[in-house]
Amino acid sequence: MIYLDNAATTALDEKCLDIIREYNVERFYNPSALYRKAMESANAIKQARNSIAKSLGVKGEEIIFTASGSEADNIALLCSVRAKSGKVIIGSSEHSAVYNTALELKVRGYDVVFAPCDKFGRTDVGELEKLIDNTVVLISVMHVCNETGALNDLSAISKIIKAKAPRAIFHSDGVQAYGKIPVNLKSLGVDLYSISGHKIHAPKGIGALYCRSGLYLRTFVFGGGQENNVRSATENLPSIVAFGYLAEKILSSLTDNYKKTKELRDYLYQKLTDNFENVKINTDLQHSSPYVFSFALNSARGEVLVHCLEDRGIIVGTGSACNSQKSTKRIPAALGIEGDYAQGMLRVSFNENNTKDDIDAFIDALAQSLEELIKYQNKNSNKDDCILSRLKLR
Repeated sequence: MIYLDNAATTALDEKCLDIIREYNVERFYNPSALYRKAMESANAIKQARNSIAKSLGVKGEEIIFTASGSEADNIALLCSVRAKSGKVIIGSSEHSAVYNTALELKVRGYDVVFAPCDKFGRTDVGELEKLIDNTVVLISVMHVCNETGALNDLSAISKIIKAKAPRAIFHSDGVQAYGKIPVNLKSLGVDLYSISGHKIHAPKGIGALYCRSGLYLRTFVFGGGQENNVRSATENLPSIVAFGYLAEKILSSLTDNYKKTKELRDYLYQKLTDNFENVKINTDLQHSSPYVFSFALNSARGEVLVHCLEDRGIIVGTGSACNSQKSTKRIPAALGIEGDYAQGMLRVSFNENNTKDDIDAFIDALAQSLEELIKYQNKNSNKDDCILSRLKLR
């Protein structure tokens, strides 16, 4: 099997299996207890916290562990704003964890508005600036778009916010950026930043939220006061230690992995445009993370192609896995994708172990899948009504 859906999740790093066993079987102690073994567990959490903080250019005490990137987004939006009313601005191409939480803020009485994006999913900074005034209490713009890989200029956005709405809180969903591109949160100027473990080969069920020193967060889970009294619960010790280990590992190989993945992404672009007509590229190669690439065909539905490709041993996605079980038109509409192209989106996302041979196999499988669908649909419908008849293979 060739796996090209790494924006959805990644395979667990083998070293993490050893860590999970060690901290579940041998060093399983509750970090909140007072005996020596428990204190060793607490120290392991501290070390992991510091490792993640270092990878983000911040202090350890500014990292709050969560159960996921989605939970970190929820905490950021629901627990940071102290005003009981005001304007909340989010990007129109945000992940559903931000988008749906913003809708909850709307129910609670906030004026929620959506900043438009360009055709690649990058928030339009000029249009965003027009929306910012002194009533804004919170702005959330993702760092890297999970659908297209579009890279937002958080530093530029932060400067605009500080000039026009200095009291506004600035959050960014960094789930698709962390471990893939260089991230220094102090230079980016954000107040809150969400990350997730399972996107970088850590276990599922662990994430973190950066919260700038001095910014108060209301309690999200009441209990024993863990995680600065924001999210009480006995800590997920094995996953936290594994997350910390990977934070150190990815920081040491970030540059090499980025270069390799960019070459791979560019190779995919060339192979697609060389071999297929009627393909719409949704990723801006100059201003995006190389780890996510989106395109659309007007000749077949994306979900149909996903299953056809799977039958040939290739795993890709149509977009955010969080929306995979239900039809959504929000992202195609935000990107301005219309007609049959809106139904034909595919997302290819990489990890550092993918190769050009994987891309060649994907291109071959895609061509075979489309030809098979052409034969099937031409056999079962009028040729004039068959959208697949418009497909041209070079």
